Amino acid sequence: MGKKGKKKDPNAPTLIAEDTVKRVQKLIELKVAIKQPKPGQPFTSEEFCIPPVFHSDREFKQIIHYWQNCQVVHYSERDMKVPSVVRDFDDDDKVAKKRFPRKELMDLQKWLKKFTKQATKQTAKFMKQMVKKEAKETKREGLIKQITEVDLLMNDELRASRKFVARQELFEKKYMVGSKLGEHAPAKDVLIMVEQSDKMACWVDEAKDEVLKLLNQVIDVECETFNVGVFSAGGGANWCPQFQSKADPKKGLADSIKWLGKNVSAKTCNPQAFPPDWSTMVQKITSDPSKLPWRIFICCSRVPHPGDESDGAGFLNALEKARQTLSPPMKNQAVLPINVVAFDYELEGDQAGMALLNRLAGPDGQSSIDTSAQDLLALDKMLKSVQTKKKQLDKLNKKLDKMEDLSEQVAEMRQLFQMQISLQRMLESDFEMLDFSLKREEPVTVPEI
Repeated sequence: MGKKGKKKDPNAPTLIAEDTVKRVQKLIELKVAIKQPKPGQPFTSEEFCIPPVFHSDREFKQIIHYWQNCQVVHYSERDMKVPSVVRDFDDDDKVAKKRFPRKELMDLQKWLKKFTKQATKQTAKFMKQMVKKEAKETKREGLIKQITEVDLLMNDELRASRKFVARQELFEKKYMVGSKLGEHAPAKDVLIMVEQSDKMACWVDEAKDEVLKLLNQVIDVECETFNVGVFSAGGGANWCPQFQSKADPKKGLADSIKWLGKNVSAKTCNPQAFPPDWSTMVQKITSDPSKLPWRIFICCSRVPHPGDESDGAGFLNALEKARQTLSPPMKNQAVLPINVVAFDYELEGDQAGMALLNRLAGPDGQSSIDTSAQDLLALDKMLKSVQTKKKQLDKLNKKLDKMEDLSEQVAEMRQLFQMQISLQRMLESDFEMLDFSLKREEPVTVPEI
C-alpha cells in the first residue's frame, strides 16, 4: 500500500481571496435557500438560486452585475468592484488575500459545494422551461414565415394575372362591347364571311360573338345593305344571293342572325376539313366587278401557308391582282378592303403567318388575332393557382390563430435563464477559489544566512 499524505493541520492559516470568504459567509448568514415553484407554475425570479431580495446586498450587487455582463467591464464602469478569480491569485493588485483557519475554509467549501450542485440543477430546470417555450415559439415563427411566403407568392401571381390581362387587353371596353372586326362600316354592300372547318370549330362561339357585335353595333347603325356567308372546303354558302337591306321585314338583320346561328356551330364546322376553299370564295366575290362589296369582314382560324392550300395560296395573288385591276365600287373607295380576325393563337410570334394575314387584309384593311379563348384558359389557370394559395393561406392563418404568441414569454425566460446561469457561474468561481486555496501548497521560506 502506498503511503498516505501527511494530514494537514486544521488550524493552519490558509491564504485565500478575502472577498470570496465574505460572500460565502454572507450566503450562510442570510440562510439563502433554493425554492421550487408550486406544481404547474412556471419558474420565476423567485426561484433563482440566490433570490432577488439579496441582489441589492452590498456584497453581491456589483458582483452579480459583473457575472451578468459575462465578466465584461465597460469603460464607464471601470471603478466597479470585480470578484477575485483563481487566474489572478498571484497578482496582489487584483486579489486582496487574507489567511483563515483551514477548518473554517473546509466548512465553507463543503456548504458551497452542496449549494452549487443545487444551483446547477436549478439552472437545468430554467433551461428546460426556456427550451420548451422556445420550441413552441420557433414552430409558430416557422408558420408565420410560411404564411408570409405563401402570401408573397399569391400576390406575385395576382400581379402577374393583372399584367397578363392588361397585355392581352382581355377586358378592354372596346373589345368587351365592340367588335374586333372594326368600329365602322361603309354605307352599303358589306360582306361578312365566317370560316367553316374542323380547325375553326374550337372558336365558333368567339367568332359568332364578334359577328353579332358587328351586326348589332355597326351594321345596324351605319350600313344599309349587307350579306353574310360561310366558306369551307366544300365551297360554302351565303345567307342571301345578293346584298340585302337590313330593314327588310322578312330577310332583314334579325333573319341574318338566325341564319348565322344555324350555320356557324361546332356541328357544322367539324365535318369540314382545313383549309377551306379560299380560291372559290375569292372567285365568287370578284366574278362580277359591278357588284363588288365595299368592305369584307372575315372570321377565320388562319390564312393557310402556300404549301397547305390546294392552289398554293394563289388566291392571295388573285386578290391582289383584283385590287390593282378592278375599279372601286364608288369614287374614293378602296377595292376589296378586308377586316380579318384570325383565332389561331399559334399565329402569335409566327411572322410568316402574320404576313399572309396582312396580305389578305390589303393596304386599306385591318388584321388582328383573337386569342381571348386561349387567354381566358391561361388566366383561369393563374386564378386557380391564386385560389389554391388563398385556401392554403386561410388554413395556415386558422392554424396560427390556435397557437399562442409566446414571444414575450420566451424573451422573459431567456432573461431569467441568463440571470440564473450568471449566479451559478459566480458560485462556481467562488468554489474554485476555495478549492484552489485548500489544495495550494504554501511556498517554503528559506531563512537568510
